[in-house]
Amino acid sequence: MSTRSTALAASAVASFLVPFMMSAVGIALPTIQTALSATAVELSWVVGGYVLSLSVILLPIGRIADIVGRRRVFVWGTAWFTLSTMLVSLSWSIGALIFLRVLQGIGAAMINSTGIAIVTSLYPAKDRGRAMGIVIGCVYVGLSVGPLLGGLLTDWAGWRAVFYLCLIPGILAWILACRIDQEWRPARDETFDVAGTVLYAAVVLTGIKGLTGLAEPRWGLTMLGLAAAAMIFLVRHLRRAEHPVVSLRLFTGNRVFLMSTLATMINYSGTFAVGFLLSLYLQVVKGFLPVHAGLVLVVQPAVQAVLSPVAGVLSDRFNAGFMATLGMALCGVGLLGLGFVREDTGVWTVVGMLALMGLGFALFASPNMNVIMGSVSPKDYSIASSLVATMRTFGMSLSMGVASVVFGFTMQGRPVGADTVAQFLVSMRIIFEVCAGLCVAGVFLSLARGNSRQPDDA
Repeated sequence: MSTRSTALAASAVASFLVPFMMSAVGIALPTIQTALSATAVELSWVVGGYVLSLSVILLPIGRIADIVGRRRVFVWGTAWFTLSTMLVSLSWSIGALIFLRVLQGIGAAMINSTGIAIVTSLYPAKDRGRAMGIVIGCVYVGLSVGPLLGGLLTDWAGWRAVFYLCLIPGILAWILACRIDQEWRPARDETFDVAGTVLYAAVVLTGIKGLTGLAEPRWGLTMLGLAAAAMIFLVRHLRRAEHPVVSLRLFTGNRVFLMSTLATMINYSGTFAVGFLLSLYLQVVKGFLPVHAGLVLVVQPAVQAVLSPVAGVLSDRFNAGFMATLGMALCGVGLLGLGFVREDTGVWTVVGMLALMGLGFALFASPNMNVIMGSVSPKDYSIASSLVATMRTFGMSLSMGVASVVFGFTMQGRPVGADTVAQFLVSMRIIFEVCAGLCVAGVFLSLARGNSRQPDDA
């Protein structure tokens, strides 16, 4: 197997594992709560600790990879992720589980910041879309099979089996990573920006906490204010630093990169809450069992997984920026359609809207990533992939923040149940309309990127 194929296989397997750990663990949370006598707050940190650690160190890890070697960090990341997954499966208390999930998130960050960068370095522009489609398709496979496999394994063998399942593909990813025989160290003679890293972490932590805490305006807005202040200090530092953790020229001198990464954030902010809302709708309003609700919800990521490689190939032949814009528009249409869902709406209507959104997401994600990685120079590949992953996290947080604010006004602290179906349906309609509006804004951002021709083609 050539180095190119080996790197693609390693990145694909690793890209499956990271989202699988996010989606599969969610379905096992009730069982974990009982087994480890966890409180609701502690349980939230089983997911939150993983996501926060992943988000906070994505950019610094990308910078470290440029200094010490992308292949080296990718190998470390697959090993770290696999080892921490094994340790998580042995957790003896909820505190240990949360701590080990934080360590697991660090391994996930090492994978996310280097895998796509390595693939981009090895594949020429004319073949890059196909490679991106395969990697991103594996991301969606992880998201789609996570709830199903997680639920089955939890029922059959307990919650620890969810983590056992990841050991074999984790070891496979590590073996493949070790077989990559090239190294990339574009910043080998530069120093690591510690001060910039601390300020960046402050921006991410306060920003995410602010977005997810908007249901309590005083808390949420305070945190967002702190995030804005930290951002001001970060920008001032980046302007003066000799070797900043991220160069501002990626944003100030590269309109394609700026608009494409913002489009990524907008796309996730418009679509991430769909699974959360429809899970409640199908189980509370329609009376579906969890397994049946899961079968409906798997439609969107399954369509994405199947069509993402196709979209990636097409983005090599046609205008990738236009394809991404079309995908964003289809997501907006699907969200608008979901806004009309009522208590008596047929399930096939919901399935159709989810399939349409799956098509839209497939057309957006692979071509958009192709445009992003093609708009930067090879020495910025790690930082670019790290920034895109960070934008995804911010988008997810914004999506849930919108849902929290709307629920706060319409539900007034009451749980979603048989006696609050009317209020829930009003909430869902408003949230989907807001999210559709975000996708409309994303369409304009995507169009504003202008010429998305890749430097390799110049």
